[in-house]
Amino acid sequence: MEHRYLHTFQLTVDGLDQPVEFRILLELEDAAESTDTFAKYVARQEDNFLPLGETAAIRANRILRIVHVSVEGGPAN
Repeated sequence: MEHRYLHTFQLTVDGLDQPVEFRILLELEDAAESTDTFAKYVARQEDNFLPLGETAAIRANRILRIVHVSVEGGPAN
């Protein structure tokens, strides 16, 4: 599986005043399919932490909402 598309999601986290962004590489370009894939990934994490860059992480079970923000990348022409 080749991950070609960088998706950015906005996560609403229980206990935080502001949403946070999470980036993940996926092989899917479609926003709806990618959101579904990412939501399933978060659900499987349960009590694990998701990294937010190099300096922070959030517990996956504290995520209340996932919104697809953008997608970048694709096959090289």
